[in-house]
Amino acid sequence: MQGWNEVTITYLLAIASPTHAVPASIYWTGYDREGTASQYGIKHTYFGIPLTQVYVPGSPGPLFFTQYSYLGYDPRGVRDNYSDYFENNRNEALVSQAYGVANPNHFRGYGRDSWGLTAVDGPNGRYHEYKPFVTDDGTIAPTGAIASYAYTPQASLAAFKHWYRDLGAQMWGIYGFCDAFNQQLDWVSGITMGLNQAPQTVMIEKGRTGLIWGTFMSNPEIRPMQHAIGLKSDEKDLGIRSK
Repeated sequence: MQGWNEVTITYLLAIASPTHAVPASIYWTGYDREGTASQYGIKHTYFGIPLTQVYVPGSPGPLFFTQYSYLGYDPRGVRDNYSDYFENNRNEALVSQAYGVANPNHFRGYGRDSWGLTAVDGPNGRYHEYKPFVTDDGTIAPTGAIASYAYTPQASLAAFKHWYRDLGAQMWGIYGFCDAFNQQLDWVSGITMGLNQAPQTVMIEKGRTGLIWGTFMSNPEIRPMQHAIGLKSDEKDLGIRSK
């Protein structure tokens, strides 16, 4: 897969492999799509918030793009030619919150403390990729906002408190929040999905202590991989950035 999506980590780990490494150049020709008509570098702005990555024209994409690849890999302080991924990931979450406030389709339940469009169980019984502006039927995913905690702790915590305190009887179970809900349709998902529960736990801990980012980045293969790709650092040397 090329371009802004959830597979950044696949490129990074393949290049980092000590036994079956792929050429570092595929990061640029594959992930960053250099040499194609749609290479990176075009900035977009939503609600006055700048983004350097978009998924489809008119939408920044679902929030899981900012989460899955970064459950271990720390995007802080290191960037490529086109994007500061920590800043972009944070702004993606802020755009999602701003979209919830703007609520262009006037769905019930949206607001500053109720936001987060991503891929989850939908009211039609199918797993669906929800994206601001282009695919929105009123379905909000708790994992969207809560798993953004490492980027937007205050906004994510406000959503957590609202859902737990005000809607908890419907939405909270033994495994945490339900997968999704839609107040417009008076619908709450009957499932919890590990794919969406795990990022919430991991990203909250990274926002609290940075433990998991620090542990992953301490692996000896990571710094040489970053050097091989030619990523740029905000510091004199690539590696773990202190909080």
